[in-house]
Amino acid sequence: MKVSIITEGYDKTGYGHITRCLALYQAFELRNIIPAFYVNGDEGSLSFLADTNHEIINWLENQDTLFRKIINSDVVIVDSYLAPKEFYNRISLVTPTPVFIDDFVRLEFPNGIIINGLINAETLGYFPKSERTLLLGTKYASLRKEFWEVGERPFRLDIQNILLTFGGQDIENLTPRVLRMLSRNFPNMRKRVIVGGGFINEDQIEQAKDVNTEIYKAPLPQELVKLMHDSDLALTTGGQTIVELARVGVPTIAICVAKNQILNMNGWVKEKFLQAELTHNQPNLENRLLLLINSFRKKQPRELAAKIGRQKVDGSGAKRVVQHLIEKYAGKSGFYFRKTINRDSALLFNLINDKLVRATSIYEMPLKWGDYLDWFSGKLMDDDCYFLLAFTTSDQFIGQIRFDIKGYYAEINTSIHQDWRGKGNTKLVVFNASYKCFYEKPNVGYIHAFVKPQDSQSLALFTQAGYVLAERTTINNQEVIVCKLQRPR
Repeated sequence: MKVSIITEGYDKTGYGHITRCLALYQAFELRNIIPAFYVNGDEGSLSFLADTNHEIINWLENQDTLFRKIINSDVVIVDSYLAPKEFYNRISLVTPTPVFIDDFVRLEFPNGIIINGLINAETLGYFPKSERTLLLGTKYASLRKEFWEVGERPFRLDIQNILLTFGGQDIENLTPRVLRMLSRNFPNMRKRVIVGGGFINEDQIEQAKDVNTEIYKAPLPQELVKLMHDSDLALTTGGQTIVELARVGVPTIAICVAKNQILNMNGWVKEKFLQAELTHNQPNLENRLLLLINSFRKKQPRELAAKIGRQKVDGSGAKRVVQHLIEKYAGKSGFYFRKTINRDSALLFNLINDKLVRATSIYEMPLKWGDYLDWFSGKLMDDDCYFLLAFTTSDQFIGQIRFDIKGYYAEINTSIHQDWRGKGNTKLVVFNASYKCFYEKPNVGYIHAFVKPQDSQSLALFTQAGYVLAERTTINNQEVIVCKLQRPR
């Protein structure tokens, strides 16, 4: 299963698209599927992309280059406010599963899967079509893995800790303005201020802080979750951070700083997680904030807001999306392929050292762990080895299918887990894997399988998958039958 994710993020526009795409990346990674991550971003975006298979590319201005990179992708995910409709149309033509992430019905998207994980997205009027799937609402809100499992928060009798987090660049200079108000009116409360990588107002923040102010510069996700978890109240903007705070169960006051945040804030007000819709330029903003903060001084309204937030956002949205995409890819067959990776070493070692697998192999001796690791690492680094594992959509291991490419032809090697041997869908596994090899490797004209004459089960498996018995030959001093599958014309 080849997955490509395409998005954007800059200090002037924020990194919300990157963080929710990162959540999907992490949910695929949990299933040992490693996407290719293409980001139209700046230096600040790199802090979100550590340990990912990413590439910084201005794909808007280099579309042909991008499309060469995503060729043969089974799933392509696009999350953008900049891509024109023509770009989406082109995506929908090059992949069987195009996925478009949206916030406010920005375009009339082509056929595919539309994801909108914002609150009450079901009410936005997406036009249903037979070739369109809609994944709408906070059930599909994609949060980074640090937010997947978050415990219940304690509630203090009064507010002790207030969190200020106004995005990656604080485009409306809210942090010093709000911090001055808090320092003046609540000197004994601890103010924890998140400073993003794009902030240009740090001098003003220093001037506005008091002795109970703590500054945190671009904290790592796990540190951010800890700060949220220990906060009695948060002040933020109207974007993706609201969803993260709802997940942790932090009572929140939000200030809208962009038109694309209006629908999100309106939805959270309707659900009573937010008490009011504030805007950065409204008159008497500080007075409104004071009233709202005082309304949260008692424990009960904070407990109620936290309960609403956690009910609406359970942290599993990204995993739900990935499960849906895997099921879509698998279709009626009920299984999917992914490339073999390093962490599969033990799984595969146990399979190929199975007694029946060794008995049907041309090389019957069990493999020693050290020798096996050398062989396994070599195969993963070999460009002429196309190495797939097959799983059910619930991640039950079916087996491995490996193609060693030797110029114009490839040799197939299969090992099926004991729970699946002799079952009807294993022939479909071999059939689909073989044609996937033809599709991914255009220079391969035919595929050979070498089977012992006495291995009737494997002979039946390959012939049912479309292979023909071509000839007999000798390998490792053993007679084998050559089964051959030719590339369809």
